Amino acid sequence: MKNRTVYLAVALAFALAVFSYFVYEIRTIVLVLLLTMLFSIIISGPVDYLAHRGLPRGLGILVVLGVLAGVFWLGGVAVAPVVERQARELVQNFPALLSQAEGFANRVQNFFGVDLGGFLQPQRLSETISGALSGDTFNVVANIGGSIANGLSLALVALIGTIYLVIRPAPLVNGFVSFFPAERRPRVREILTKLYGTVQRWFLGQLTTMVLIGVLSAIAFSIIGVPFAVLLGVFGGLVAFVPFIGPTIAVIPAILLALSESPVQAIWVLVAYLAIQAVESNVIQPIVMSQAVELHPAVVVFGLLIMGTLFGFVGLLLAVPLVAAIQVLTRELWVKRMDRIGTDPAPPAPRAKPRHPTKRFSRAWRALKGLFRS
Repeated sequence: MKNRTVYLAVALAFALAVFSYFVYEIRTIVLVLLLTMLFSIIISGPVDYLAHRGLPRGLGILVVLGVLAGVFWLGGVAVAPVVERQARELVQNFPALLSQAEGFANRVQNFFGVDLGGFLQPQRLSETISGALSGDTFNVVANIGGSIANGLSLALVALIGTIYLVIRPAPLVNGFVSFFPAERRPRVREILTKLYGTVQRWFLGQLTTMVLIGVLSAIAFSIIGVPFAVLLGVFGGLVAFVPFIGPTIAVIPAILLALSESPVQAIWVLVAYLAIQAVESNVIQPIVMSQAVELHPAVVVFGLLIMGTLFGFVGLLLAVPLVAAIQVLTRELWVKRMDRIGTDPAPPAPRAKPRHPTKRFSRAWRALKGLFRS
């Protein structure tokens, strides 16, 4: 029995190594497949709702895509002109901002005695960029054009696959379930349903978080007086899709632009960033993510590292839903099975579950009304 366990462990490790190598070799195909599955799960929610209301799935997906296009168009009409104007001003004022940053760096150098090497000199930076581009301009343009064409073609394949998968999901789901023994197929369908619901709830919560962070950042930066506040807010909301890393990246340009005005303004930007993160962690996340799977930050960080290494920037977008799906599979297929085998003689003490923010607010509101009545 012991030798059999050892052989099984070696076989599983070898199979995992071969599978990892295979995935790495066809990572582009795997990336498109994961994107298609993610988009399908996201779009299937409203399409399923419309189908339950009697609307055919083909017409339902057209309605959903039309509504999404309308939302993006309205958002573009409302925000795009301001963002475009501020982006144009940022490009025009970049040399002056760089000169101000150089002056601040020189003052820091004189105060602390730190040698920054003159890397912020506008002329030197311009010469570096010009030298990098002028040496092989044609190859640079060709590489950029090829990357854009390749990205658009993969996005088109993912979009077409998503449409067909959402219109007729039953044959694929039934085909996948048929690979399992008949007595286990209800359990497989149950696990697939949990995966489906987890990813949908994660996306809705993440989308809400992005919008709120973008709006709060734009308002805070406008009050502080940071240049290009709306542009920075939009950028902060977009990169908030990547947990932990995104918010940190978003605050860097805001601090640099604030430093071009005054160090005090940069301090206020940092305070606003910490306040927004506190609101996001203690209010937004518990409310919008209360029904989604809870992920440990260390697991999310390593998931981001692995997916970013394998698939680049797009992998960062897929890391969290993939980690959430793996956690659901691990819990349903392994942890519950181990729990049925026996009982832990010394289980860890249960962690006190924090109160839901809405319950705390409702309790405080009832206490306030009782105070006024008395």
